Amino acid sequence: MFVLLESSHAGFIEHLQEQLSSAGIDCHVLDMGRAADGELHFAIRLPLYSQMSHARHLLYRDRLFALRIDPAFRQEWHALREAPKQQALQWVTSPLALRISALAVLILLFGSLAEMLWR
Repeated sequence: MFVLLESSHAGFIEHLQEQLSSAGIDCHVLDMGRAADGELHFAIRLPLYSQMSHARHLLYRDRLFALRIDPAFRQEWHALREAPKQQALQWVTSPLALRISALAVLILLFGSLAEMLWR
C-alpha cells in the first residue's frame, strides 16, 4: 500500500477519498493513529503505485476535480494545493541554495574578468 496524502482532518480525508473513488482511483482511508501532539492522523492509501501519478494530477492540477470539492472543505483544499508551492519556495530560498547561487555568480564574474584580461 502506498500513502497518497495524510491529514488530521477526518472529514476532509474521507471526502477526498470519495471524490477520488468516483474519479476511478482505487483508494482507502487508513487510521494512522495519534501523532506526538495527540491528534488523530488519517491517510489515503493506494494499493497500486501506478495510480499515484493520476491521483496526484487530480489533487494538485485538475480544475474539474477541484470544483467537486465540498465548500465546507475549501480551506483545507487550498492549503493542500498550496503546500507544494510553499515547499518549492523553501527549497529555492534555503541557505544551501543561496550559497550555491552566490558561488555560481562569483564563478561567472571571475570567468568574465579572466576573459576580459586575456583579450
